[in-house]
Amino acid sequence: MRVQTGEVTSVDPSNGTARVKMEEQDGKVSAPLSILYRGTLKNKDYWMPKIGEDVLCIFTKQSEGFIIGAFYSDGTVPPRTDPEKRCIEYEDGSYIEYDAKAHKMFLKIEGELNIETKGTVTVNGQPFTPGGNSSSE
Repeated sequence: MRVQTGEVTSVDPSNGTARVKMEEQDGKVSAPLSILYRGTLKNKDYWMPKIGEDVLCIFTKQSEGFIIGAFYSDGTVPPRTDPEKRCIEYEDGSYIEYDAKAHKMFLKIEGELNIETKGTVTVNGQPFTPGGNSSSE
């Protein structure tokens, strides 16, 4: 088994695989590597790395292996530096951020928000007015 870093050169979303260029192997491009997900059976997670993204790969055989995740480098810095915050940031500027210390979640959407449910929606909290101004201020 070996571990290597590389740069994504192509993705295959229908198969959940990507090819990776390995600088440590003179720029050799891997066979399609399966992307590791947090769940694939009943609770499913999905993401595809972007072309050019730095990833960490583990190889189980000569050309078979997995992309186990992406990592930040000099060219790509983390979107937050506060260890109390968890964030998912999208390329269009939209993001979801949770601050565990402040107990606050923030959602910024650059497009539409659609909520679909088979049940009721309940919102508890302070009254608000459009534009984000609390009516209690």
